Formats: sequence, structure tokens, C-alpha cells
Amino acid sequence: MSLPTTQHLIWSNRASFFMAGFCIAAWAPMIPFVKDRFGLDEHNLGLLLLCVGVGSFISMPTSSWLSSRLGCRTPIVVSALIVALCLISIPFITNLYLLGLVLFIMGINAVALDVISNIAGALVEQVTARNIMSGLHGLYSVGGFCGSLSVTFLLSAGLPLHLAGVYAAAILIIVTLVGSRHLLTTVYFDEHNQPLSREQYLAQRHSAQAQQSHLQYYFHPIVLLIGVMCFIMFMTEGSMLDWSGVFLHTERGFALEHAGYGYAAFAIMMTICRLTGDKVVTKLGRAKVLLASTLFIIAGFIVAVVVPHYLAAFVGFALIGIGASNVVPQLVSVTARIKDVPPHVSVAIVNAIGFTGVLIGPALIGFLAHAITLSKTYLCQAGGVFVVFLLSIFLIKKLGAQISATHGK
Repeated sequence: MSLPTTQHLIWSNRASFFMAGFCIAAWAPMIPFVKDRFGLDEHNLGLLLLCVGVGSFISMPTSSWLSSRLGCRTPIVVSALIVALCLISIPFITNLYLLGLVLFIMGINAVALDVISNIAGALVEQVTARNIMSGLHGLYSVGGFCGSLSVTFLLSAGLPLHLAGVYAAAILIIVTLVGSRHLLTTVYFDEHNQPLSREQYLAQRHSAQAQQSHLQYYFHPIVLLIGVMCFIMFMTEGSMLDWSGVFLHTERGFALEHAGYGYAAFAIMMTICRLTGDKVVTKLGRAKVLLASTLFIIAGFIVAVVVPHYLAAFVGFALIGIGASNVVPQLVSVTARIKDVPPHVSVAIVNAIGFTGVLIGPALIGFLAHAITLSKTYLCQAGGVFVVFLLSIFLIKKLGAQISATHGK
């Protein structure tokens, strides 16, 4: 078993991250159309979106299991193709329960694509001794931007929804077939970073007793605290993905076919700031970036809600994108530096807790919006991000140099 060249590995992983960002973002502009087609209020739309969340939640523990047995390439390719089929079918479905099932399946495979892409990226960093994870996450944002903006543009130009779905699926299929050739076919490597088969690894694995000792790490208070912070931040990103278009249409009277541009404003600024984030952290320090970023998000929610004009909503969503771009990457970087917990364990815990915010956050927002309006719900989210601001101050004092380090991720 041999490895492809470094550049082949990196470019294949860039393609997988692009696909992971593109597939869910391409679904976002379709949400207002689904809401309008079935006549759903915020509560029922939240229940429908929960189908994606439940599927995603089921996928998180199984993705690691799949990659351990099949490597990274096969699960990524299969997941991307299934998501493509879901995007094609959504515009044609007229039964709400069938749509819920399709969204459930899409949630399973979209998160499998995301999680296994992250596993592959971490392994490529290991075997190439190159720091590429920030760039990979930047490609995720590029995929999100391209998916949201291109589908919104096509819908705005008058393309029927079913053709927009075909377009999104075609992009996924093409990128999958072209870009996945050099993805890793194993997740097992020896101490010299040489690939192993699963059978070879199992012959070398640690004893069951040694594996059980890792359980103590799962309840480390700082790790759990950072996980909660990531939960709030991921929920913020989810609110932009699933609810920004609904906010523009229902609260600001923006045309339905143009509503997806709200998420595009968020995605553009997040992409730019994520691709340049390491340089900013190097210049200002991680602590300042964390605090400033949370304040940007709070300001964005306030501007979007308080100023009753759709242009203010665009400005607010852009501010949220600026802030949200660097909070989670820096929190993950801090997590990897906690001395009491091995990095691979602590980062996995934080990502699992944090990603739950993407899964159940949009549904929670829907329930709350039904009760108190979407505008007030956004203000509640600003309050949640203020909690992250306060917890960031606590982390800075608690971890000292670990969180104040100026070098990038």
C-alpha cells in the first residue's frame, strides 16, 4: 500500500471539503420555496429541518466507524452521490412526510461527507507534515459560498426549482468523480506515517484496558466548556444557513427568489476572513481575535434586527460572517493545546458537542421564532454569543499562554 504524492493528497482533500460546504449551502436557497409550497409556519418548518438534524446526529458516531473499515475515499464518494440524489429529488416531492425522509437521508450523508473529510484532512497533515487544515476549512467556506450564491442566482434568473436542484447535483457529481481519486483508502498509519491495512493495525492496537483509560478525558471540564462554546457558535452558523432567507422574506419583505443572498453575504465574509485568519491571529494574538470576533457577531445580530431595512440585514449578516469565521478554528486550536487531554481526543469531543448546534439549532430557532418572532430569536442568539464572549475571557485567564499564543492554527 502506497500514498499518492503530497499535492495529489492535498487537492483531493480540498475537493472533499468543497463538496461538504457546497451540498448543504445549495439546499439553503430552496428552504423558502419549500416553506411556501407546503404553507409551513416557523414551528412546522423547524420540525421539517429537524429531520436533517436527526439524520446528521445519527451520522456523527457512524462516520468514524465507516472510515475505520472502508478508509476515507469510499464513504466520501458514496455520501456525495447520495446527497446529489437528494438535491435532485427535493423539488419534485409533494408529500411532506416523504420530504422529511429525504432530508433525513441527506442529513446522514452530508455530515458523513463533512466528518470523514475532516478525518482525511487530519491524516494528510500527519503524513505530509504540513499544516493544511485552515486552508481546507477555507475551501469548505468557498463551497458554501458557491453553493448558496449560484443556486440563488439561478433561481433569481427565473430557473425552475427542479433545474436548480439538477444543477447542484451535477456540480457535486463532477467534483466527486474528478477530485476524489487520491483520497486516502486507509485511516491507519504506523509510527513512520506509513499506511497500514486494517488487519495490520488491529494486530498492533493497544490493549482494551489502555483504550478504556481514555474515558476519563471525556469529562474534562475545560474540554466540555469549549464544546458548549462551539455549540453556540455552530448554532449561529446554522441560523444563517437555514433562517437568513426566511428572515429577509418574512421580516423585511424581500422577494422570495432573492432571499438566498442574505446567506451569501454571510458566506462571502466568512470565506474571506477564514482564508486570512491565520495572518490576523499571528498579528493580533488569539485572545484578541476571540473577543473581537464575538463582538462582531453580537453587533451583526443587533444591526439586522434593530434597523428595519433589508440592507441593514445584509450588513448584519456580513458582520456575523466576519465574527464567526475565526471563533471555532481558534477554540479548536486551544483545545488541542490542553495539556491534560490528548489532542485527538479533546478535538473530537469539542467537534461532537459543537456540531450538535448545527444539527438541532435550526429546529430550536424555529420553535422559538414561532413563540416570540424570528427577530427576537435573533436577539436571543446575540445573548448566547455574549455568553461565549464571557467564557472566552474566562478561558484567557484560565489557560494563559495556551490561549494567548500568536501563531496560527
